[in-house]
Amino acid sequence: MSEFRPIPTTDREACQRILQYAFTPETGPVTPDPDGDWPPSLFDQRGLYDGDTLRAVCKLYYLDTTVRGEAATVGGLGAVATPPEHRGQGYAADLCRHALREYREADVGFVTLWPFSTPFYRRLGWGTANTYRRFDLPPSTLPDDDIAGQMVTLDADDWERLRRVETVAADGTALSLRRSEAWWRERTLADWDGDGVPYCYGYERDGDLCGYLVYTVADDAANTLSVSNFAAVDEEARRALLAFLGNHGAQVERVTLQLPPDAPLLHRVADPGAVDCTVEAGPMVRLTDVGSLERFDWPGGDLDCTLSVSDPLLDRNDGLFRLSVSGGTATVDPLSPADSPADVTVDIATLSQLAVGTHGVAAAERLAGLEIQDASVRDPLADVFETESVYLGEFF
Repeated sequence: MSEFRPIPTTDREACQRILQYAFTPETGPVTPDPDGDWPPSLFDQRGLYDGDTLRAVCKLYYLDTTVRGEAATVGGLGAVATPPEHRGQGYAADLCRHALREYREADVGFVTLWPFSTPFYRRLGWGTANTYRRFDLPPSTLPDDDIAGQMVTLDADDWERLRRVETVAADGTALSLRRSEAWWRERTLADWDGDGVPYCYGYERDGDLCGYLVYTVADDAANTLSVSNFAAVDEEARRALLAFLGNHGAQVERVTLQLPPDAPLLHRVADPGAVDCTVEAGPMVRLTDVGSLERFDWPGGDLDCTLSVSDPLLDRNDGLFRLSVSGGTATVDPLSPADSPADVTVDIATLSQLAVGTHGVAAAERLAGLEIQDASVRDPLADVFETESVYLGEFF
């Protein structure tokens, strides 16, 4: 019988060896680093044990964000890894099952992750939360606008100013992060992935910070400038940040940006043909409990229906539920299969996408396998589960 528990200091090296082999095998066997905090400060390190043998590991993050316009703590499941000698035996799925239970016991309703394989996590009940656009372009094609402010250098000591901009820029966007001081210092503005300490520049207007960029410059043939964070509170700030990037033409040949899926950068540049733009699948999201729907306001309308939900990992979510919404408040009650026929059939991944706002009902029917058995509930269901802007852009 496997056991899911914190990894003690005595197993620190074993954990680091598993993570190194899973994520940086090209470095070859390395000696684990004995320095640094243990347990780590940004996440809870967990392991799946078979007796005293560590079979798989993961990191549990607790992220401040928003869901349906309300502040919410969302789980971030990261660095799920199994050593090669133990793969193919179900340990990763078992690890995820235990992690979801711990999150639920901590009153966390959604868990996000960045998948190594979307099909693998889809089979475990996660659905893609959002896509993103990756732009690759020469700096010369960026607009050179005359803006009345100034660009200033920033660092981790400016985290409160950066967070204020982050919050305003992401207003109305589900799963957008509200980074803590520790996150700014130890992750966003730190060399946590070995790519170097990033630069951080901000746009100030009348002494107020109105936008910022976080980026690195690669030691490659094009000296590529890669922007990992781009936030602006208004159009002027957005133009100022793009102009700042464009002014690097004498220093770099390429600029890359990761932006939300609706970012209109192709309409801003002088030569759209010089821009490579790809749309990529981003992080995935999952409910820990169907009952988590009760936590949020649903102002779209009234609803009374029965849901037949399938969940491959958690028995408590696998069954029949009555979902009632009245006056913006939802109630969820488990039912016996004999109590009522299902009005709607849905898997937990699709229900999670509906809940967070990735899909509306029509898209879920068309793309994600939602089946409406009673046509009379389609419109009320669509009124409740309206689409929202969803964008979680930071990797963990």
